[in-house]
Amino acid sequence: MNRLLRKYNRILLAVFGVGLMIVFLMPQLPELLQRFGGTGSLVATMGEDGHKVTRQDWQIVQQQMQILQRLEQSTVAPTPLPIIGTIGNDVERYFLLVHEAAEAGMIGGSASAGLNLDTVLRLSQQLGFPPAAVRQTLINLSGIRRYLSMVASSGRLSDRRLMRDSRRMLDSVRTRVVVIPAQAAEANDDPTPADQQAHFDTWADVVPGEGDHGFGYRLPDRASLEWIEIPRDVVEQTVRNSLAQNDIEARMYWRKNAARFSEVDPGAAVPDDVLNAYVTSRVDEMMPTIARSAGDMLRAPRRGFSTEANFLVLPDDWADNRIDLEDLRRSLAEEFNFAIEGDNALPLPEYSEALLDMEAVSALPRIGRSGTDRFGPAANGSRQRRLADMVQSSREFGGQGEVPVQVGVAMPILEDISGNLWIVRMTDADPARAPHDLNEVRTQVVEDLRRQAHWNDMQPMQEHLRKLAGSGIEAVAVETKAPVRGPLAMQRNLAPGITKPPSIPGLGSDQDIVDSIVAHSIALGHEPLDSIDLRERIMVIPSERHMALVVAELDQRDPLEQEQYDRYVELGSLPSLIVADDFGGPTLEPLRAAFTTEALRGRHSFRFSGSDEESTDASSIDTVSAETTN
Repeated sequence: MNRLLRKYNRILLAVFGVGLMIVFLMPQLPELLQRFGGTGSLVATMGEDGHKVTRQDWQIVQQQMQILQRLEQSTVAPTPLPIIGTIGNDVERYFLLVHEAAEAGMIGGSASAGLNLDTVLRLSQQLGFPPAAVRQTLINLSGIRRYLSMVASSGRLSDRRLMRDSRRMLDSVRTRVVVIPAQAAEANDDPTPADQQAHFDTWADVVPGEGDHGFGYRLPDRASLEWIEIPRDVVEQTVRNSLAQNDIEARMYWRKNAARFSEVDPGAAVPDDVLNAYVTSRVDEMMPTIARSAGDMLRAPRRGFSTEANFLVLPDDWADNRIDLEDLRRSLAEEFNFAIEGDNALPLPEYSEALLDMEAVSALPRIGRSGTDRFGPAANGSRQRRLADMVQSSREFGGQGEVPVQVGVAMPILEDISGNLWIVRMTDADPARAPHDLNEVRTQVVEDLRRQAHWNDMQPMQEHLRKLAGSGIEAVAVETKAPVRGPLAMQRNLAPGITKPPSIPGLGSDQDIVDSIVAHSIALGHEPLDSIDLRERIMVIPSERHMALVVAELDQRDPLEQEQYDRYVELGSLPSLIVADDFGGPTLEPLRAAFTTEALRGRHSFRFSGSDEESTDASSIDTVSAETTN
């Protein structure tokens, strides 16, 4: 046997070696076949002619999607795209948008995207992808941007409509108004329990202001907070108190900055301007140090905790082990020699008495204006994220981890415009929801039903008020005991989301009322208002949303002049404003539906083939990584 093995050892080693290699590679065999032999396999089809999308095509698209994602996380993140904002982590949507932009002739070369070689090479190094891949991705993104911009501004307007809508949007008329709101106290009968329940069932899950007459009882995101302030003036007073005992450091500061102040006299008292400058400098040094120390104390009990999507995974007993804000206050006082009691002591921790919505959080005295710029701009475009922005970005309210805020964990330390530090912690969160039952909002339901009953009783008043107003709006004010407001400048906001309509005292913003007043002014022709009969200048307008009657007297108007109109036309801004107005604002929200993945897929008859339909995610299909392409 040994002789046989020795004689055929090379053949046996080859056979068994090949066998072991096959066994070793068996789990990776599908991937290897896909990588080396499947680049031309079919991934999807599109269009009526069944155009083929191969795996190689799809890998290129996935690589470009990875480049876009890294680009968005870099310091040179692209500006949002028209209409859709961002593409998101959706390879299919990106592929179809590139296809549509190319079909529209919007994808060209480097010059069309405003690229130069140095920019491409720098981004290639930053992002870790080959220059050619980065170049084509930026060209595609630029083409998509031009295509969506073309869609957003493609509406052609006739000269007649341009003039008509320009006047509707830009004419202004000064108006005196009397607002007569429906009052719950004026209703004759209370709503029955059955009426209350039926009303609640109808509007329980509607956002306030969006239902008939503004009905809606859906509760917004709400949170309860606890916080402690570290006032800059307390730190300053602490520094001054230490100077009263020993001014050596102030004298050293005086000598070091002698060129800024009077001549140093070792035997003289430190001048006030030197003391003030030293105190300011010392406080500027201490505030970041205090913030770091407080942050270290807050983080100490949670060191070693695992994270999930940038949020901490908290143990069940976390509420018992996290640092109490009063203990934090005492520790900071001990470390930095702050007073615990008295006029210049660190303030005691404060707590919100109930769940607060974001509007109430913003309205909290002083702390509501605090914020940080560590995490980029807020959703409203502000450079700094204010307290309400931080709360709204929490895990409990659907945050994606871009801001590490969650219940039970102190937020990153905030600062206000005066330099005061704020340590804040969410103690509870109640995401937006419909009320659990009628009792949760019964008071508001009863008031709304009583107001509605009075509103119905007010309808016959309209004709009487028109006749009464014929002798002047003051007669209406006397009979209804409601004040005359104004004159107010009534002008339609240029487009929703760009400017706000004027607020009518006693009513608030109501675009329909403003539109009615401006339209009536235009209908009266071009004559000066004081030459038109008073009865024609008087209007009685029902505000269904606010359940109020508005009596308006047109006083003076400022129409769009031909010169102004010509200037707007020359600038080319009017068509875009009119289109934005038609589509509900500059974001053109209604157009977004035409560029969802589902809409794009249906428009191009895009179909994945076989099991690939289950593998559309960028992470689930074999991707061309930066390492394999470099």
